[in-house]
Amino acid sequence: MKAFVLKDGPFLKSKTKASQLKLTILVALIPLVLFAWVKNGIYPYLHHNMTFQQMCTPITMIGIVVLISTLSYFLIQKLKEEKMNHYKWLDILCSSLILVLLLPIQTPIYLLVIGSIAMAILESCEPLKKYVNPIIIVALLILIGNTITNHNIYYNVYEQEIFSDQPSYQIITDGALSSYQMLVQPYGRLLDFFLGSVPGGLGVTSSCLLLIAFLYLCYKKAIKWEITITYFFTVFGMSTFIGLFSHLGYWYPIYQIMSGGFLFGAIFLATDSLSTPTTPLGRILYGFGLGILTIFFRYFIGTSGSVILSIFIMSLFTTLLDHIGAVARFHFEKSIPVFLLIWICILTLSIFIGTRYQVETKIDMYQKRESI
Repeated sequence: MKAFVLKDGPFLKSKTKASQLKLTILVALIPLVLFAWVKNGIYPYLHHNMTFQQMCTPITMIGIVVLISTLSYFLIQKLKEEKMNHYKWLDILCSSLILVLLLPIQTPIYLLVIGSIAMAILESCEPLKKYVNPIIIVALLILIGNTITNHNIYYNVYEQEIFSDQPSYQIITDGALSSYQMLVQPYGRLLDFFLGSVPGGLGVTSSCLLLIAFLYLCYKKAIKWEITITYFFTVFGMSTFIGLFSHLGYWYPIYQIMSGGFLFGAIFLATDSLSTPTTPLGRILYGFGLGILTIFFRYFIGTSGSVILSIFIMSLFTTLLDHIGAVARFHFEKSIPVFLLIWICILTLSIFIGTRYQVETKIDMYQKRESI
C-alpha cells in the first residue's frame, strides 16, 4: 500500500505568512509608540512642565492596554481550549497598540481597562471580525465616554500651558467655514501638523512618521494600499474643491489630510485584512466611500471621530463591494453606474459645502506666507 503524499495544490499562495505580516505592522508601530512618549512625556518633562509621574503617563497608558488586553485574550483562549500561536500573540499586541495610539492623553484609567477587556472579547469573536474591526468599536465607545466626561481631552499638561486658544474641531462654526486663524494658527503652521507637535491622539499626530510607516508597509506588502490611496485622494480632492469654492488657500486640503487622525486611520484601520474588501475594485470603491463619509462627518458633526465612524459604516458594506468587484472583473460595464453615483456624490457634496458656507475671513498675504 502506497503512502499518501501531500503536495501543494494548483492555487496561488502568498509567500508571506500571516504572522510575518503582523510582525511588519508591529515594526511600523514602534516609532509611533516612541513618538507618543516623547511628545506627551519626555519633551514636556525636559521643559519642566510636568512631574515625573506625568511624564510616564503615555507609557503607563500603553502598558495598561497591552497588558490587560493580552491577558484577557489569553484567558478567553484558555476557556475556549484554543492554543495561542505566534499569529494570535502578534495580532492582539498590534491591536492593543493601534487602539491606545488612537486615544487622547486624558483618557481615564477605568476607560482604558474596560476598553482593553472589551477588545479582547471582540477579538475572540472570529465571525464578528469579518464584518467590523474590533478596534473601531472599542475606540468609538471610549471616545464617546471621553467626550461625555472630559473637556480638552487631547491636551497634555504642556499643551494646556502653551496653547492658550481652545481647540477648534468644528470645521463649520456659526454657519461659516473656519479660517486659517481658527484651524491652524493657534498651533503654529502646517509644518507643526506635519511633524506632529499639535494636540491629538496619543500617537496619530505625526504625519511625517505615518507617511514613512505607509511606505514601509507598502514595501513589505503588509496592507491593501489601494484603500489608503483612494481614501487619501478622495478627501484631498473634495477638500480642494471646497477650498476653491469658498476662496480658501492651498493650505486647506493639506490641513484636512494632516489633522483629525486621518492618516493613522487610513493606514492602520482602513486596511484591516478581515473587514475590508478583497477584490481590487471593491477596495477602490471602499476608499471612495470612506472619503465621502469622512468629509460629510467632518463638516456636519466634527473632526473628532469622523474617520473611525466612516470606517465603521463602510465595513458593513464589505460583502456588497466585493460582489460588485467580482462581477466587474468580467463585466466592467455593470460597475459604471456605481462610479457615476460616487462622482455625483463627490461633486454634489463638495459644491454644496463650498457654496453654502463662506469662510469667515479672506486669506491675506500673511496667511499664505505663514501657512507652511
